[in-house]
Formats: sequence, C-alpha cells, structure tokens
Amino acid sequence: MAIHISALTSQRGMHALPVHPPRTSSAAAGAVTAGDPPGPSFLSLFQSPPTAPAAVPVAPTPPPTAESVFGDNPWIASPTGTSPTSTYSMNPYYFATADTAQKVAQMLGGKVVAMDAYTVPGLFVQNQPNQLVELPNGKLINPGIIASFYTHGYSQATVDQMVANEIQG
Repeated sequence: MAIHISALTSQRGMHALPVHPPRTSSAAAGAVTAGDPPGPSFLSLFQSPPTAPAAVPVAPTPPPTAESVFGDNPWIASPTGTSPTSTYSMNPYYFATADTAQKVAQMLGGKVVAMDAYTVPGLFVQNQPNQLVELPNGKLINPGIIASFYTHGYSQATVDQMVANEIQG
C-alpha cells in the first residue's frame, strides 16, 4: 500500500511552512534586511570578537645610584693613612667628598663637619679628613656610608628606611 504525501497532508491538516528568501551577501555578513527574522545571524556565532590592542608594558623605574644622587664622584678616590712604617689605603666609602657631605646635610637638616674620625692622634694618621654630617640632635653620621646605600640597587623606599635606621641607630 502506497501512501501519498498529499494524503497525509490532507488527513492531518498540515499547513505549509513559510519560506524565506535566501540571504544576500550583506545578510551573510551579519547585516539585517527587511525579510530577515529577528535576532543574530547564525554566521555571527562563528566570527571572532574584535580584540583590543595589546597594552604596552611600562618599564620599571630604575633604582637610584650613588652617582645619580650625588654626582660622578661621591667618595674620595684613594684615601690613605700613614703609620710609622708605611702608607696604607683606607675604605673610600668612609670618605665622602665635600659635595656629597653637603648634599646629605641638606637632605637631613644637618651641617658638615670635617674631622679625623677613624684614627686617634698618635702613631696612625689619616691623610684626608672625613666629611661628617652633624644632625640637629648632635649625632654625627658619615655621608659616605649614606651614599654607599645607593650602590646595591635598592629602591628609594628601601634606601630611605636604611637612612632612617642610621639616624636612629
């Protein structure tokens, strides 16, 4: 027994479905035309969303150096001392230049005082005096040591804390 589609249609009361005209190329790109059903097009599901341009990384600020804060020569180049039998080298970090000492004095509200801080009168003699900073409370600090805090690549905040410790300590 053969069943004809026309017989099924008439028995069940099927109605013909509406037919939409094929989309044009502008419709395929996501544009809506008067004959399109409402809502997004099926093709828009497969299109990549627009991307924002990549952010340009900002280079971190380099840490301050002794030279960037105090100039090309923060310390006396080759400080020496003399004993009864020889001349010896002393650590340059203990011997700030007058300019470095003045800058530290301005930073801390003190004044520069020149003195031999590492030898006592007698057999051993410093050939260059130390340029120290006397703080308002009378405490002496060595600006050469303060300048040396900038030789380790520490941030300014870390150096500030080290200076505060030196002042209090």
